[in-house]
Amino acid sequence: MTSATRQLILVRHAKAADPGAQVDHDRPLTDRGHADAKALGEWFKEHRLRPDLVLCSTSVRTRETWADVVASSGLGALVANDQRIYNASVDRLLGVIEDEGAPSHSIALVGHAPGIPGLAATLTEGVEEDPDGPSLDDGWPTCTAAVLEISVPWKKLAPGTGRLVSMHTARASD
Repeated sequence: MTSATRQLILVRHAKAADPGAQVDHDRPLTDRGHADAKALGEWFKEHRLRPDLVLCSTSVRTRETWADVVASSGLGALVANDQRIYNASVDRLLGVIEDEGAPSHSIALVGHAPGIPGLAATLTEGVEEDPDGPSLDDGWPTCTAAVLEISVPWKKLAPGTGRLVSMHTARASD
């Protein structure tokens, strides 16, 4: 990554409890979700991913996911819990990044499907993937992170302004 590019790390929350009788926003992570999120934190540490700013949905499952990532990676970035990210559309997510991104060089956005996978697809639209590299076509299960290199300032995010650099679905070892 050059000084002219930015980094956007898109994270889908880890496995949450079934809705049952509770409100969707309040669903916590399962034991597997906590373990997977900690494994994602190890992946962050191994790949030296250190966002300047974390934009996180206000849902319990996203906040718990990020807390577990921090616990196992040692990250200490500023976290902004933002209600607008909860079950947000691609357009709303773009707006959150545009509103909150400056002056950050690297942002982690922790949210939900289908918004997070949709944002990755939108930002990389029309950008040729490395045939030997990661692919968004591999799906986006819970506790998946994608690292995008962004070629424009946050305020100018648009289709085709991102390139997928890496992607990982974290699973705790058995």
